[in-house]
Amino acid sequence: MADAAMFDIIGSSLLGIGTGGVATIFQNVFGGISSWISEWQKRKTLALMHEQEMVMADKEIERLRAEGDVKVQQAREDRAMTETIIDGQNYQASLAHDSATYSRGRDKSWADFLLVVADFVRGITRPVMTVFLCWITWSTYQHFTGYLSDNNVLVDPNTANEMVRYIVTNTVFMSSAAVGWWFSSRPRNAAKAAA
Repeated sequence: MADAAMFDIIGSSLLGIGTGGVATIFQNVFGGISSWISEWQKRKTLALMHEQEMVMADKEIERLRAEGDVKVQQAREDRAMTETIIDGQNYQASLAHDSATYSRGRDKSWADFLLVVADFVRGITRPVMTVFLCWITWSTYQHFTGYLSDNNVLVDPNTANEMVRYIVTNTVFMSSAAVGWWFSSRPRNAAKAAA
């Protein structure tokens, strides 16, 4: 019986040692797997958070870019409005200057005749310049086309179209500017005298 008890004690001890060793091995293996899964989940969470931060940063960049575009457009519109106001003021000043006269309301004297001559020269300067500029443009066009035809110069169609378009555009611009200036409204004499 002593041998059986001894075998019992040895068997129990070996079973306890084996079971504890196996349990320790399982605990280490499953603990390692659990730690690895936990670290993997942390890295995955950090990667997702980083990706969300990048998306938010891109959205912020787009918002700032759109805001900058709005400010640039506003600045362009303000500049265009300022240029329009300045052009209008310059045009009004041009009309006022054109309507000024030196000889009105003066006493009759020998100097009054010189003031009338000065008014006459001022009055015909712009019409003469307008006619002269139109004549120069037409003369340049005639000379140019005559030179091309007399010397049999061949110009490719695209270049010829560009030259004709340039000449026509400038002629129309000069004509419309001159006609627009000549036929625009001017303050009446009573309004000018009151001012």
